[in-house]
Amino acid sequence: MIYFDNAATGYPKSERAFEAMKTAYFESGNAGRSGHDLANEGARILFNCRKSTGELFGCEPEQVVLTKNATEALNLAIKGAFTEENNINKKGEVLISSLEHNSVLRPVYALCQNKGITKKQFKVDIYNDDKTVENFEKAISKKTSMVVCIHASNVCGRILPIKRLVEKAKKHNIIFILDASQTAGHFPVTFEELGADIICLPGHKGLYGPMGTGLLLINQKSHLYFKTIMEGGSGTRSLEKEMPLFLPERLEYGTQNNCGFAGLAAACEELVYPVELHKVFEYLVEKMRIRDDIILYGEPKGNYDKYVPVLLFNKKDAYCEDVASMLNEKGIAVRAGYHCSPLAHIALGTIKKGGVRISFGRSNTIEEVDYLLNVL
Repeated sequence: MIYFDNAATGYPKSERAFEAMKTAYFESGNAGRSGHDLANEGARILFNCRKSTGELFGCEPEQVVLTKNATEALNLAIKGAFTEENNINKKGEVLISSLEHNSVLRPVYALCQNKGITKKQFKVDIYNDDKTVENFEKAISKKTSMVVCIHASNVCGRILPIKRLVEKAKKHNIIFILDASQTAGHFPVTFEELGADIICLPGHKGLYGPMGTGLLLINQKSHLYFKTIMEGGSGTRSLEKEMPLFLPERLEYGTQNNCGFAGLAAACEELVYPVELHKVFEYLVEKMRIRDDIILYGEPKGNYDKYVPVLLFNKKDAYCEDVASMLNEKGIAVRAGYHCSPLAHIALGTIKKGGVRISFGRSNTIEEVDYLLNVL
């Protein structure tokens, strides 16, 4: 199988991660629940994951909250940080981009069911960062309390000018939550570089860790307070009726995924950013661009440094689902439809029929692209 669906999950997974998971499966117990050697090994595994991922993203281990995926991380961040303790108006406004994934749109929509909270959207200009920043600045109002923004679109791959958006938000003391699901692992993503208050991401995409792992990273300089949206055993402060106030325990509940986080730590420790991958991506785009039977949406036009390797297309006079099915029959994995991102499809003009997405990972080659082009 030629795998072009890395925006859904990175493949093939790290062999080193698998070996670490296997060891954890047989040689660790429930962290924080007991004082015996197996429980202590479980605690060591979780701390090692916090340490490895913290080093990668530029934060201390205690600022790393371990979650089951990016969606859980975003829910904890959006619903947990929207509180008066963070100087947020309880009738405030949440600002999102026109390219957001449902893992942002739906939690924000749910938050806005609370009386008084409203949602606003700013338009991303695919080909003009200055215009995107201008649109963002115009959308900010006196009520804007939180920004939740995708780092790069999972539909067309466009990277947003996050550092500039954060700078604008900070002038108004607005909390900035970044969804780095499509960028983590492709290039360095750090608090020092971007300045966001919170970064949320999965462990299984660009980091090539196991599914069922995610991270909520908190900027130590932001001094945020979090409401809990779920409660349970934390292994500490067992006599108290509320979750501990300190991080990361405040946002972690129940038994953790030792095997998954052992694998994620191992994957992060061997991570090499795929700098050569853009050559393969550029080759694909330029070959697709000259074909009369292919329609591209939001594709790079020379500005490949502003994209992760994701391309949306349709074949003329064909349904996207049929194209994906036929490619699968020829041993090529892609994804068709709406990619859990209706806002992005509205922005790209494909909301009526969806599209076929090709998303590259570190193992893809020009030879595989040639095979795809021949099959198409």
